[in-house]
Amino acid sequence: MAKSSRVLRRGRGDVMEMWQAPKQSVPMQIVGVLIRWRAELFVAAVFVAYGWWIKSLTSSDVWQLVLILGPLVLLAVLPWTRRFLLARFWCVLDRHRIRTCLRNARYRTMTLDGSYPFLLWAHPTKTGERIWVWTRAGSSAEEIESVLSYIASACYAREARLHPTKWVSTLVAVDVVRRDLLAKDKPIDSALAEWSELNGNSTTAGEGTEPISAAEVVPLPVQRNDKNNTPARAKSKNPTADEGRAPVVVGGEDVSDYID
Repeated sequence: MAKSSRVLRRGRGDVMEMWQAPKQSVPMQIVGVLIRWRAELFVAAVFVAYGWWIKSLTSSDVWQLVLILGPLVLLAVLPWTRRFLLARFWCVLDRHRIRTCLRNARYRTMTLDGSYPFLLWAHPTKTGERIWVWTRAGSSAEEIESVLSYIASACYAREARLHPTKWVSTLVAVDVVRRDLLAKDKPIDSALAEWSELNGNSTTAGEGTEPISAAEVVPLPVQRNDKNNTPARAKSKNPTADEGRAPVVVGGEDVSDYID
């Protein structure tokens, strides 16, 4: 009987090890693909519509090529548009890479019916990107926290951090850290100093912008514990200091020494 139970448990373990992703319905798979690739489909639709509009304006192939490639080159050359497009590119890439990481991670991050957490949206931050994740019933934030090192490696980042929300445990934020602002050689500007200079509240020019230096430490003289300078002996050396002073008795005890 014990042998058969061991065989049964071994068989269940083998089944769970072989299980990777249960089958899902085809309509839900199509909806999932449309949601995951919404950014790429939108850009492709805009590009096709723009190319169709340019083709209706002119019949010259040269002008069509110039009008199509010209805006793309301009977006890539301008610093602010280039930074915007690059930040959005990393956001879209992170969503795909995190889903791939959750599917191939060593630890279980999907439910028993093969559902992964919802990757709702992503937006750039000063240190990288933040991806908001909605965990499904049957999964939790602890499962995502156990694969943060895999997420950082999958997103080509320095590290990944998990920030659960306070009002609901289902919604969590995954921060993908790509750069460390404190590691820059250029010091971080003080917003308070800029505000003071703009409002004329700064009493000194450039106040708050000077580099922070270490404070000067002045060593205090060490007081030697001289037995001849104890309060009792000092009092005995000046017996006339307390002459003519009436003693103070509280509860039958003289407390004159404790009162100045």
